[in-house]
Amino acid sequence: MKNRLVRYSILSILLAIVAYTALWGKRSFEAWCPFGGMESLWGLLSFGQFSCATGPLNLSMLVAVIILALIAKKSFCGWVCPIGFIQELIHQLSKRFMPNRKPLNTNLNSKLKSLRYVALAASLYFTYRAGELILRGYDPFYIIFSGFGHGTLGWVSIAMLVLILGGAAFIPMFFCRYLCPLGATLDPFSRLGLIKIARNDKACLSCGDCSTACPHDLNPSHTTLMTHRDCTNCLECLDACRVSDCLSLKLNLRVKS
Repeated sequence: MKNRLVRYSILSILLAIVAYTALWGKRSFEAWCPFGGMESLWGLLSFGQFSCATGPLNLSMLVAVIILALIAKKSFCGWVCPIGFIQELIHQLSKRFMPNRKPLNTNLNSKLKSLRYVALAASLYFTYRAGELILRGYDPFYIIFSGFGHGTLGWVSIAMLVLILGGAAFIPMFFCRYLCPLGATLDPFSRLGLIKIARNDKACLSCGDCSTACPHDLNPSHTTLMTHRDCTNCLECLDACRVSDCLSLKLNLRVKS
């Protein structure tokens, strides 16, 4: 689990930075949210000003995350995002109590992923129409790090947070899979990502350990090049692989495996 150790160390540091910023920082923790860049676009294009609490840093973060997706797919989600990290920790803990859970049906899983495009459309529509971030009360990032602050919706926000974190206990990366509007934004760029997981078909034992380890149920054991939009290059599959030269990160221009 050497890759996970490195990744979790980085994520822990970033989570601590966001928490410190939320509690004591002079700059709002919301300024570090890349999706704020998407929410600010309408105000910038229509009125030449940022919407509500968004600012230049949000737009810079969005551009940086898109560039990162073009280079290394959704690495932001697997190596930076604090909400993804919190979900991972919850799921890892839950496996100790429910070790024999079966993955969600493939067809149902695929259909539910369409919900994140609904979340993206709703977030942008209501934000652009109101000129402010009126969906804060449904955003786990804001709910958690604001401590149910201004803009949250009482029991509605509590129920939303319970759904997201409770869902992560049963389905890895529940929010990321089905509800994250930033994930939906990054999908087309992630498909073009240059750095991908590659599998050496000759060295592979077809044991399926890598597919079992994948938090997004992407089945790396069934492809020679992981081009799927949901891959975060988290390297869980590399940690699980029992053959040292079977799985690796490679720079590859192909967009289809």
